[in-house]
Amino acid sequence: AAGPIGALRWSLCHVTAISDAQIQAVKALGIALNIQGTSYTGNAGAAPSGPPFRKLVDAQIPCGGGSDATNVAAFNPWLMMYYMTTAKNNAGVVVNGNQTITRLEALRMYTKGSAYLSWDDDKFGSVEVGKLADLVVLSDDPLTVSDDKFKRLQSVLTLQAGEIVHGSMGGTHDRD
Repeated sequence: AAGPIGALRWSLCHVTAISDAQIQAVKALGIALNIQGTSYTGNAGAAPSGPPFRKLVDAQIPCGGGSDATNVAAFNPWLMMYYMTTAKNNAGVVVNGNQTITRLEALRMYTKGSAYLSWDDDKFGSVEVGKLADLVVLSDDPLTVSDDKFKRLQSVLTLQAGEIVHGSMGGTHDRD
């Protein structure tokens, strides 16, 4: 009642379940969400399960992807994005089938969305003039590989602030 809070970038973390009414309240308040993929490692056979990814993207609520969870969760973001895009948990069971998002939407959530949540969107999250050159060259195209290859993507070259910090493309790289 005292004033808008959208500019404060308040966010809810560890969001694994959220009702339609809560989604509308979050949208009305201008709150962002940090989405977790806890259901990837659990809820075998229990459906639906997990965050309503599709509803959140469609509501245009700012969301960032994370590997932290209130339960056991995979640290690998490719496994989380696999879950977001296929609805399959680690046992291969569809547990959130009507809430899948596209791979591009999942990638945006983990890049631009996470940078927004940490107030770093002026430096990270997208490749633009004036931003730090934090980027990866991947082992395959994340938009076209099979689902099985998607969850197994790896960085073959990683730049942090324009400097090579990891490379497996052949040759050696100094970090000096």
